[in-house]
Amino acid sequence: MTFQGYLLILLSYTLFLEGVFHMLVNFRFRNCRSFYEEAELSLRSTTDESYRELNTFTVKESVMTKGDNELLKSAIIFGGNASGKSNVLKAFTYMVNVVRLSSAQIPIVSSNESFAFKEGADKEGSLYETEFIQNGRYYKYGFVLINGTVESEWLYKREVRLTCVFKRQNDKLEILGETAQSIKLIKVPKASLFLSIGNNFNLNINKYLNDVMEWFLKVLIVFENASNSLDIYTFENGKYKTQALDILSRADIGIEDIDVIKDKIAVPADPDSLMTLNAKLQSNPSIIAGQLQADNEGLYSIDMKTVFPIFNEQDDIVGKKDVMLFKENGFNSEGTVRLLCYLGWILAALNEGRVILIDEIDSKLHFLVADYILKLFNSIEFNPQNAQLVCTAHNVMLMDDGFRRDQIYFTSKDSFGRSSLVSLADYTGVRKTDLFSKKYLAGFYAAIPDMERGRG
Repeated sequence: MTFQGYLLILLSYTLFLEGVFHMLVNFRFRNCRSFYEEAELSLRSTTDESYRELNTFTVKESVMTKGDNELLKSAIIFGGNASGKSNVLKAFTYMVNVVRLSSAQIPIVSSNESFAFKEGADKEGSLYETEFIQNGRYYKYGFVLINGTVESEWLYKREVRLTCVFKRQNDKLEILGETAQSIKLIKVPKASLFLSIGNNFNLNINKYLNDVMEWFLKVLIVFENASNSLDIYTFENGKYKTQALDILSRADIGIEDIDVIKDKIAVPADPDSLMTLNAKLQSNPSIIAGQLQADNEGLYSIDMKTVFPIFNEQDDIVGKKDVMLFKENGFNSEGTVRLLCYLGWILAALNEGRVILIDEIDSKLHFLVADYILKLFNSIEFNPQNAQLVCTAHNVMLMDDGFRRDQIYFTSKDSFGRSSLVSLADYTGVRKTDLFSKKYLAGFYAAIPDMERGRG
């Protein structure tokens, strides 16, 4: 190992000692989208010794009990079309959005999607619960939603032992360190989480509530190109741009340079400005060819200039060609566009030790590019802060290259429309030397579509 490698290990160990953590341990959900029964995605490691040094890390025993304090750096979900793999990420995304938005005047709780294919499922509770680590503390937080209201909600913490921070059943609250008399003064709307409004009160538990809110705010979620701003490449003095260019060079995509172009197209506080924009859009919709971003100063259209070298007959570089990523749609491949839209967030997650969820990480990408991204997380050198990636994928070859059994999940759907989520580690008779993809395609691990059924 290089001297730099040893320094990175030392940095990782130092972070371990200081207890600087932002980590996902577990996510459970029930009666949500295509999942009716309870499903669980766990980033707790099993006793599997495969790739242990690269793919797992250990948390202090004061945060998680010994024997239960080793976590995975990544998990990847495979499954057929419409089997429910994206719904795992959408369930988690919904939980994050409820936490972030339930205190605002937005009907986020009433938008809960219960299981659609069972009579009466909409009158049953939908469960969302996650376990995580923030600022050196273990937390377990969850809630149950039913008929557009919060039926129950709870938060536990562990510093030395597991302690209930608060519990809520409909409009009844129990709060650590608070008297029944003081709790009576707290009124929580039925369609809001106590977590989201609790820090408005002077409570003994506010530091825990702030911890939990901070964790949910730091989670990165990548679903579509338009939902994530290219502006990330301008952060940290362009550090993520430099790192992204290095990866683009390794992928041999041909892009020599990138620059984020940000144009103000309206001022939200100015009705005339918005009316002018609307009139322009009627005649020329291409005004908004990229991503949108709004702040107090204005509404912006964000695009990216990609720069390619031009060669002469002797293959010498004699010039450059500038191509806008969105405005000149079609020049860059769909895979390149997708990669540029989420690569900055991947680099930010690695740099800051954050949790990131990516749907269809291999969509439109060459196998080696997707495999390289996954290896960035399952690494000591490139992931010294133990960032965690949870993603879905179609290319089954990915499961054979550097993954442990407990990092691989499968979704399948039965004839009643119910999805299930199962870890490869839960199957018996699976050897770590097995070619996982071969057995998966043969139907050993999960129900996959039989495209030959019914043929003579």
